[in-house]
Amino acid sequence: MSHLPKEALQNNIGALMLLKNETSAAKERFYAAILTKKNWLRRSSLADLIPDTMCPKVDVEPSGLIWFEKRLYKETLQCSHRNDVLDTILPFGMEYFQYPIRVTSFCDARIAAGINLALVLLRESKHNFEDIIRLLKWAIGLDFEDTHDKFENENIDQLLIAIAHSNIGVIRFMQHNLKAAVQNLSKATSILSDAIQNSQRHPRNPWSVINTPIDYVKLTIMMNHVHLAIRTNDDHTRKYYDSLLSAVNTLSHKSFYRIKWLIAVSTFFIKGLINQSEEHFSEAFECYNKMLHITRKEWGHNHRHVAKLLEHKGTVQFDQKKYQNAMLSYLASWKIYQHAGCTLDESRLLYAIGRTLHDREEFSDALGMYQKSIALRETIDCSSKKMKVDAIEILCNICRVQRIMGDLPNALETNLRVVQLASEMVGGSEAASSHAFVRNRMMILGNLYVEMGQLPEAMEIFSQVARGNRDGNSMIISHARPELEDVDTNAFTVRAAERLGKLGTLKPHAAAA
Repeated sequence: MSHLPKEALQNNIGALMLLKNETSAAKERFYAAILTKKNWLRRSSLADLIPDTMCPKVDVEPSGLIWFEKRLYKETLQCSHRNDVLDTILPFGMEYFQYPIRVTSFCDARIAAGINLALVLLRESKHNFEDIIRLLKWAIGLDFEDTHDKFENENIDQLLIAIAHSNIGVIRFMQHNLKAAVQNLSKATSILSDAIQNSQRHPRNPWSVINTPIDYVKLTIMMNHVHLAIRTNDDHTRKYYDSLLSAVNTLSHKSFYRIKWLIAVSTFFIKGLINQSEEHFSEAFECYNKMLHITRKEWGHNHRHVAKLLEHKGTVQFDQKKYQNAMLSYLASWKIYQHAGCTLDESRLLYAIGRTLHDREEFSDALGMYQKSIALRETIDCSSKKMKVDAIEILCNICRVQRIMGDLPNALETNLRVVQLASEMVGGSEAASSHAFVRNRMMILGNLYVEMGQLPEAMEIFSQVARGNRDGNSMIISHARPELEDVDTNAFTVRAAERLGKLGTLKPHAAAA
């Protein structure tokens, strides 16, 4: 240990402090590992992530660092390493690598310090995800313009590269950027496989990381990869899951406290997701029930993990058309989210309850739930594409229910909001006029004008639709009535409103998924 470079010693001291949950002191050590003279050329790319008040002690004598590290190591043997902060942030079934990394070389120290510092910043819950991704990319030497690895041919521990890619993939997943997440997690899985094969060829000293639980690394990356494969409907999902189960059966959960929990998640929750995606609803429901029992025992009855499992149970029961049971599961989940102050999750559950009431044809109650759901979303910054699409989905069902109940003026107003939001998403009036979803909603808008007897307004709307380019690229999944989805809008004439006026009110449609 006396031959470790100063950068590695600073990082390792920070990692041991992080194991003791001394976050502020650990952060200062990670900055010290990064801001050494050898790394000075890269300081400018991280300058905005370094607080003005942070003055890490860079020029410390190695002998003092060695003594301090040994003392900290003895202390960490006597304390609990548990830290559950990220379990209130991460999506259930995705794992951000949480074991503080210690290393033996200068080059690995820079990577480890970047990964460790990113963990601290994520736990603080006040930093932009893009800044954390930028830090992780800096740590492993990735250009911001392309994805060529600058350290590919250098003597570094490939486990660190795999961990960084996995962490980036998890954050991309949280940003709903599934395409980028797939790239990072596929890269992490590939690097991990190569690193394990290399370790088998060189069993004496395969890793330069110190005491990092390899079982935790394997389980984290493989579970994340399978979860993402389920979400993206990957054809090889079952193959990936079989590999995960094979690995699970060989793991020891004694090296890090999170391994036991992740084994349960992989065995029951991930399996439940696969069964649900394959419409094996009874098997999925059984998996969720088993996972729910474990989760309540581990986290208590009011944890957000419990709420998520209850939500999944409700979804399975809804798909089985067991609406009363689905309602009870959704309500129990919603209560937990409401108590925890999770506004977005609360809105999502209110929408799910509204859908259930909608399919039970309890339209007045369904409308109330939809309106509460959209009202909550309006209190949140809806800048992301997914947030806007979700809001549009809720508004479409509000419009549908209002139309069923004969409240045409409010249905018209709601649909106008849908058209406005969708038009903004696709780039304005000209682009909107050629967009399939926007044209679809304008068709419904025209029909509403017809039903209200406002034929001139209806004719104007149908004329706008007819002038649109029928080859527009769809960016939003349409939740409108399918019989209107593929209408040849260019076939409409100026008398379309009068002809449609003779059709009367069309049959109501069920809730959108």
